[in-house]
Amino acid sequence: MDSEMPPVLPKESSAATPAPKKSRTWLIVGLAIIGSALLGILGIVGVGSLFVLAAEQQPLSSNDKAALLTIEDVALWMENFSPDKSKESFSKKKYLDGAYDIEYEYDDASNEKAPHVMCSISMEKRVSDALISYKTLHTGLSIGYASEEVEQVERNDLFQWGDASRFCLLELEGAPVGIVFSSRKGSRVFLVSISGIYFDDSGSIKELLEERLRAVERLPAP
Repeated sequence: MDSEMPPVLPKESSAATPAPKKSRTWLIVGLAIIGSALLGILGIVGVGSLFVLAAEQQPLSSNDKAALLTIEDVALWMENFSPDKSKESFSKKKYLDGAYDIEYEYDDASNEKAPHVMCSISMEKRVSDALISYKTLHTGLSIGYASEEVEQVERNDLFQWGDASRFCLLELEGAPVGIVFSSRKGSRVFLVSISGIYFDDSGSIKELLEERLRAVERLPAP
């Protein structure tokens, strides 16, 4: 391995304990919950629907990509694994009020050794909007992981960032299979979910996440 490989390696999930399904189930649930919350706040279904449907797809800037944690970051911690770049996807949506979301996913169902990586960043107009997004995100995560019988074991002692954050080990049948980290700083909301490999050393987690979080702070506000 490269001489610059971090000294404390994360653990790959046991082959006897399957990782969570590599799906966007929890994300779909979360978006549905966020949509419902927005509609309740607006009180007008038509306006809420228009707000979502009118979202404009945009290309990602170099700064956008620098803030997203990708399979390349995770692969640095794995031996004998080369990611298939054709299995990753990027997207950026800008909404009517100027707020925007950036998302990344790596999903290689053809390779059982490949981890699943998902990262998203929401850049809201107001802190109050970010507070709603952050709260509903947690609700969506809880519902989605519960549907796959995956438990989130909170370990905020391992890593914290921003005005509010939550670091969890993902466990399936009592065995760790991944991590999920969510945070809010001002009007920025950050999420990363990794399954198939997990990190339970604070030094390794800092090395994995801190550069990306610094890049999140540099993103232009809506």
